[in-house]
Amino acid sequence: MTGQRDPGAPLGLYKILRPAGEPELIDSVVPPGAEILDLGCGTGRVTNALVAVGRKVVAVDFDERMLEHVRGAETVLSRIEDLELGRHFGGAVLMSILVNVHDEVRRSALLVACRRHVAPDGVVLIQRYDPRSGLGDAPAETTTAGVTMRVSDRRREGHWFSYTIEYDAGEQGHWSFRMENARILSDEEMAATLAQAGLRLDRWLDPQRRWLTALPV
Repeated sequence: MTGQRDPGAPLGLYKILRPAGEPELIDSVVPPGAEILDLGCGTGRVTNALVAVGRKVVAVDFDERMLEHVRGAETVLSRIEDLELGRHFGGAVLMSILVNVHDEVRRSALLVACRRHVAPDGVVLIQRYDPRSGLGDAPAETTTAGVTMRVSDRRREGHWFSYTIEYDAGEQGHWSFRMENARILSDEEMAATLAQAGLRLDRWLDPQRRWLTALPV
């Protein structure tokens, strides 16, 4: 990381990645008609799909180049931690394993931003790493929508998880990243972290416990 903001993934990669079930999951959890806040929306990979099924979405990202690719949604240029819209939403979404950031202070700030913007009867959807990440024999290669993802050099030390991931899109491009010291959160730690931000664990949405919903206290 350089400077004071996470550079994120390259625009070229974001432009070719496609939804992988997230829009359907979000649409099934957020009450019908409720406005959705997509935090860290990137190029609108999920936002655009939600808009396509009739959802009203406010999409937030710190990179104006990403926001140029969002269609049919209100866009806001901001870091998640700094966001102060003065509005509340029926659903706030924090995807892309942002909650697993190694910096505890930033993790808290991300969740507080969710709490600040969720309506009293709203829901926060959060995506995290499977707590067993790095401990088993996860597939080393998967292909989705023409993009092959290869994971190598996994290292799990206590709660810390490091690995290399490659995205191979053939003629469209090839990208490789090293993730160092992602903080794996146990179920108990996740619940405690939510509580500190004024949220409470509601339920897990998948057997691997990668997705959860939280409610305002």
